[in-house]
Amino acid sequence: MTRQFTRNGLQRQALKWGHEFSELLYPLAKKTLPYRPRMWWIPRLPIWVHRRRMPHTRPWTAPVPDPAETLRTVPGIALLPERQQEAFDEVPLHDFIRLHPDMRSENSPTGHMWASLLSTSPRVQGAARKRARANRSPGATGAPAPISPDELTRRMKLEAARLGLAAVGVTAYDIKYNYAEYHGLGVGDTIIVGIIEQNFASTQMSPSLRAEKAALSAYAGLEDRMRLLAEWIRAQGYAARPEGFVGESMVIPYAVQAGLGQLGLNGQLLTPHAGSRCRIHVMSTDAPLVHDEPVDYGLEGVCNECQACVRRCPAGAIPAVRKESRGVVKAKLNTKRCLPVMGKTAGCSVCMKVCPVQRFGLPAVLEEYDRSGQILGKDTDDLEGFDWPLDGRHYGPGERPRLGPEVFETPGFVFDPERKVPLDWVEEPGEALGY
Repeated sequence: MTRQFTRNGLQRQALKWGHEFSELLYPLAKKTLPYRPRMWWIPRLPIWVHRRRMPHTRPWTAPVPDPAETLRTVPGIALLPERQQEAFDEVPLHDFIRLHPDMRSENSPTGHMWASLLSTSPRVQGAARKRARANRSPGATGAPAPISPDELTRRMKLEAARLGLAAVGVTAYDIKYNYAEYHGLGVGDTIIVGIIEQNFASTQMSPSLRAEKAALSAYAGLEDRMRLLAEWIRAQGYAARPEGFVGESMVIPYAVQAGLGQLGLNGQLLTPHAGSRCRIHVMSTDAPLVHDEPVDYGLEGVCNECQACVRRCPAGAIPAVRKESRGVVKAKLNTKRCLPVMGKTAGCSVCMKVCPVQRFGLPAVLEEYDRSGQILGKDTDDLEGFDWPLDGRHYGPGERPRLGPEVFETPGFVFDPERKVPLDWVEEPGEALGY
């Protein structure tokens, strides 16, 4: 297997020097730039300047073969509905930033990502502002057409493809996936899940500023396209309200329920065509669309056989075994280890980069498994190798950087994984349910 997307020794040193320069300027940046710098008004450079990081605006149409019987598990993800409801009744979900308000402060563990935000914020925030303005009037702008739900759904998906979304799915609204701070803001009982594909070549250079800028650029493209899809739905005679890329809900459970993928061991949605190399957005609507169903693509089985992300995670934050959490059987990430490393290494994303489904697509992975019983690319430097920005070294299979305590510490920020209620949350009667 030939190696691609690699750096030479000088380029790796440049990666390290870039990181050190960003760290040198960080004390100044955190004093002058808030958590979400308001830079939407800055003139944007032409798209072609950023072509290396722009998302792919092509719909996924290639068929996905059925997985081998040994890779099958359950459609979507294993759920324990009674335990899900009990967990929600005990403690509704809350916005992570509301649980940890210091995320917006100068001591945020993600503040080190200021360099990637600097050049992408104008486009991301500009798209978000347009979506927020459109959401002030989320109601219908036309009269409903006399067509069946099947035909309306077909036309909606064709429009999504025309706009450049990789895939869309439809499922039911579930208050258990909606953060308590935003209950009652939706405009219907149906959720449309939209996905855009993140730039392929840039993602293979993770961890790096280029890869992180590709992720943020994908969010900007997704905001624009979901806003335009919402306008189309309103013109068909129905209300539609996109939530935005920061999110008012847990988007991955909705995507799984809409049949767009399955939950990987890395805690991300694995789609058949791009793994987790994609960004997700949801909108609520009252349009009578036909709901999709969860699918067993064999992705959980591939994860069980592969576990590259478990072995390669620099922070050691990914467990190899799934356990029940709030009624969902999954590998629960160690956020206390993951978050600071992600913030200090341009988004990290090693777990995304080393996933064979991200790199080769599920059809190729299934074909290789059927042929040899092996996971395509597993234990090869072509897939699992990465360059580490903190020291400028390349780490191949079986190697991981040694991270000292200073990497995991963020002075001034207190992360409490057991915190269930926001520090500034004062609940009035009925407030938790959005009444």
